[in-house]
Amino acid sequence: MTLKHYTIPVFIPELACPFQCVFCNQQKISGHQNIPDEQEIRQTITDHLNSFKHKERTVEVGFFGGSFTGIPSDEQKHYLEIVQPFIKNGEVQAIRLSTRPDYISEEILNVLKKYGVSTVELGAQSMDDDVLKKSFRGHTARQTEQASDMIRQHGFELGLQMMIGLPGDTLEKALYTA
Repeated sequence: MTLKHYTIPVFIPELACPFQCVFCNQQKISGHQNIPDEQEIRQTITDHLNSFKHKERTVEVGFFGGSFTGIPSDEQKHYLEIVQPFIKNGEVQAIRLSTRPDYISEEILNVLKKYGVSTVELGAQSMDDDVLKKSFRGHTARQTEQASDMIRQHGFELGLQMMIGLPGDTLEKALYTA
């Protein structure tokens, strides 16, 4: 399998997420205990760029591990601005991020577009409201549908993160989610 792009991961563990989902401990999952500062993010990007063997591939920076669009607007813009010099000099072509379905709005999507975000991943986890409730997600399947529609209408690529086997999940519910 040949990769078509590289994603440089920047982990912002649990930043802006007020929920304690039954499956989530981003600090343990990502191995990152602290939120990186500007210098650490720049260094992460530079280190990854220097390690790539195939320079002709598309490179994107991904903000993962938190609910990016739940961060205060000024902080979101600050993170996105850190990547801009890499985009301007052609080393990075795009930004992707993960967030919650209930943290999407027209205003937020307009800002993301302005800063070169190309892909928005929604941590939907399930399309069954009972599973979402038992997992303490704090959003509904309908909110995922609405956010997905908005993201597509704004011209972003959409990623949906789903998990099977959450509390209350069944084979039928998992197949419906898929």
